Amino acid sequence: MQIVEDMYNLVVIGAGITGVWSAFMKKDDVLLVEKEKNIGKNSLSSLWSIMPPLCGEFQDLCLASEKDYDDVCFNLGVFCKKTHILKLDDFTGKGKLIGKNEVRTFEPQLDVDKAEMFENGMFVEGSEFFTRMEDVLNVETGTEVLRINYDGNSIKSLQTNKGEISAKYFIFSTGFLTKKMFHEDISLFKGHLIRTKKVGLNGILISRNRIAVEGRDLYLNGDSVNTEDPSVIYDELRETVSVISKFLRIDTSTLSVLTGFRTVSTNGKPLIKKVFSNAVLLTGYKFGFALAPYLAREGIKLLGA
Repeated sequence: MQIVEDMYNLVVIGAGITGVWSAFMKKDDVLLVEKEKNIGKNSLSSLWSIMPPLCGEFQDLCLASEKDYDDVCFNLGVFCKKTHILKLDDFTGKGKLIGKNEVRTFEPQLDVDKAEMFENGMFVEGSEFFTRMEDVLNVETGTEVLRINYDGNSIKSLQTNKGEISAKYFIFSTGFLTKKMFHEDISLFKGHLIRTKKVGLNGILISRNRIAVEGRDLYLNGDSVNTEDPSVIYDELRETVSVISKFLRIDTSTLSVLTGFRTVSTNGKPLIKKVFSNAVLLTGYKFGFALAPYLAREGIKLLGA
């Protein structure tokens, strides 16, 4: 389908989690463009969870994001749950240390002597989130930006494979393509999302940095390898399954796997940066799902859109 040239108020490039939130927060007169056939392809390989204890200096922002997701889940009918986090080793000292009996009040199937508990986790069913968002947003998929047309320090339009798109403002939420498009000093970290049958897990489980959480299915994640190679690393899958299998009875006959990349800045902090006078770049944080509402809000504020 050919895009009809028009002047939008805002065009968002990249329909991962941050791009979707950016478009959703403005809604009116916004076009969201994505080069893949479906939105959220790369983001769907993440765990769709907010775990404030892992957010470090951004813990308060991660907690604030839970309110944004809670509102969207309620308004759009997306499955989500606020839940506890049980860390089974490498205790941080920031949570509540609980013994075997108390652990079993939260997770009856766990047989561990102790765990560090946090009460502020959240899970969102990512596939439902993107499906509902696609229903309410003005989205053009299969649309690749071929050239940025600019005058001085201002973008005038984007030349795409479907035609020219003009706008007053632009947000680039381009994830792993950011390095190529803007020559930012960022690294790509590949991770795997393992999906299998539910086991009755109530909260979020963390052991040796491997994570398990349950929504419509059981999801396992936690590996992170600095590489640009998209192929599956089977040793990482085996390690994740091995670690979590010590606590949960995982059905290994039904495993499915997604791979995706996280774009991480050199200092580990999110990039919220003007790249033209009327365009911002949003990316660069390893827990992008958790901070996406914050990044979107700050990007829009920086643009003055």
